[in-house]
Amino acid sequence: MRTQEGVEGGALVVSVPTSPVRAQPGSDLLLGCHFSVGGTVDMELLVVQWKLGGRLVAEFDSTPSYPRAGASLSLEGLRVGNASLLLPRVGGADAGLYTCMVIHSPSRESRQVELRVEDPAKLPAEEPEAVAPHACAPDPDPLVLEKLDQALTLLQQISRTLEAAGAGGGGKA
Repeated sequence: MRTQEGVEGGALVVSVPTSPVRAQPGSDLLLGCHFSVGGTVDMELLVVQWKLGGRLVAEFDSTPSYPRAGASLSLEGLRVGNASLLLPRVGGADAGLYTCMVIHSPSRESRQVELRVEDPAKLPAEEPEAVAPHACAPDPDPLVLEKLDQALTLLQQISRTLEAAGAGGGGKA
């Protein structure tokens, strides 16, 4: 049975940034995907899949798995509706149409976002703003601030995991 946004008992709503998202080769990128379930996220009912075309890039289904080397999701973020995908060192093979699918059983929603990996040195001279439209903007871009916040959340989770793993082996520096 397919479900839509108007599911009884709380609607699952999934959102991604406006397409296309542009990145320079070799840069780290956080592809945004946020969801709300109309209440508290039950991690036992949650499945998140990121696909590039038909190829699985990352998945959370009680445990995370990452077929794309280096890709990651924040488990802490998932608990609060943040299913953003971290892609380190993007290249041409990472470009394309991504699908973020969120299942909070029995509801299921997905959204697509296009990633373009563009080398600014190879863009036509009349379109330099295609890669960084806000590079010289005096005010910070809210999307950039949101991505930085998401990256910090992920780094905090990694830090806690490393601290927990190293608690008995070597102490603090």
